[in-house]
Amino acid sequence: MNQNFQNPQIFDLEIPDFSDLKLISVSSKYLRIILLNLALFSIFLIGAVGVAFYFFYLNLTKLQILTIVIGIFLMIFFLFLNAIIGFKFRKYAVREKDLVYQYGWLKRSIIIVPFNRIQHVKVEQGWFSRILNLKSIAVFTAGVNGGDVTINGLPEEIAEGINNHIRGTISQEKTEDGGEV
Repeated sequence: MNQNFQNPQIFDLEIPDFSDLKLISVSSKYLRIILLNLALFSIFLIGAVGVAFYFFYLNLTKLQILTIVIGIFLMIFFLFLNAIIGFKFRKYAVREKDLVYQYGWLKRSIIIVPFNRIQHVKVEQGWFSRILNLKSIAVFTAGVNGGDVTINGLPEEIAEGINNHIRGTISQEKTEDGGEV
């Protein structure tokens, strides 16, 4: 065994401090879209279970039926509770060189996408979002695992502003590097 083996650290990585990062909440109007989607899903689920009971009544006892019904309503209640609590943690920040997105309340996740990794930016608006003047911005990176980010529930002018800022920064970096725009 070679006792002269050394493996010194090459880079002294400075990890940024996020304690002073001011994250901005997405529009509170977006909670309406989330709740509408959950309501539609709940109606579909209750309808599907009702149809299943009607057509496939399999000699279930009243206790078994009651257990299934209570289980479904508890699941729906948890989905709504999760959406309402989790909504408070949907936040973003646009910095000079990157986009930061935080979400989740049981498992908090923060995704940081450097602008120089972004390959494509897409702004979307669904039919209900159009009524509420909201848009979503999606950024796609060259990475394979988890580099893409979509921020839903942004006011139209903010989504377009972020889109223009990212595109401007990317094109500026490409011209500085001598690449094509």
